[in-house]
Amino acid sequence: MSQNKHQSYIRIVDGADTAVFMVHGIMSTPRHFDFILPYIPSDVSVCNILLDGHGSTVYDFAHTSMKKWKAQVLFHLTELAKTHSKIIVIGYSLGTLLTLSLADKFKEIKAMILLNPPLKVSVKPVMVKRALKFSFNKLNSDDVEELATYNDISITLTPYLYKYLSTLPRFVELLKLCNDMRPVASQISTPTDVYLGKKDELVSFKSAKYFLKNQASTVHSYELSGHFYYEDEFQAQVIKKVQHYLDTQSLA
Repeated sequence: MSQNKHQSYIRIVDGADTAVFMVHGIMSTPRHFDFILPYIPSDVSVCNILLDGHGSTVYDFAHTSMKKWKAQVLFHLTELAKTHSKIIVIGYSLGTLLTLSLADKFKEIKAMILLNPPLKVSVKPVMVKRALKFSFNKLNSDDVEELATYNDISITLTPYLYKYLSTLPRFVELLKLCNDMRPVASQISTPTDVYLGKKDELVSFKSAKYFLKNQASTVHSYELSGHFYYEDEFQAQVIKKVQHYLDTQSLA
């Protein structure tokens, strides 16, 4: 897997008052948002970051930390807020958790679009099977769900499975953050749209209940979508929502 395809995409437009800020998932890539980027007008700034330790080796991933990821997100939001009065946040998986706690702390954040937020984790056997296959460089490219999963991984995988033991602290940190963000999801006042796939291989649909308690949140669910693979309607509705929030009047 080529490492150089997993890079931050940052486009700061001089004089723009609106920015879209994107944060990917754990072991994932900024390319997760490729289906959205063509629909963001050229006069809108984009900050689609690569989290520390991603786009590289298992060693680099093992030696990063949740503290670094939080600091990255805070830094980029702070910088965007200096020059943009309106920020739309789009988070995926871990990225939803890293941005949730900041939603009400930046008056510039006018809306959030959260893709498969893992407030409740449920790892399906098919995910374990795929992880083993990918580690041994086996892929069924005819399986669209398997291919989507493979393309979303920015870490160079290895058949030496013992090396993954060093990454366990990252997932312990993730599970703690999942727990910490549950009450936050119920309380944030920022308009929030949550998109969940009912075939999600990692996130329990029970995650929805925390957002359903919140009048500022709307939950959208899709029968044929998973954590990595999004059916056409899922993608179309996310794009439509992004365009809605990019309408100046909707962010007033």
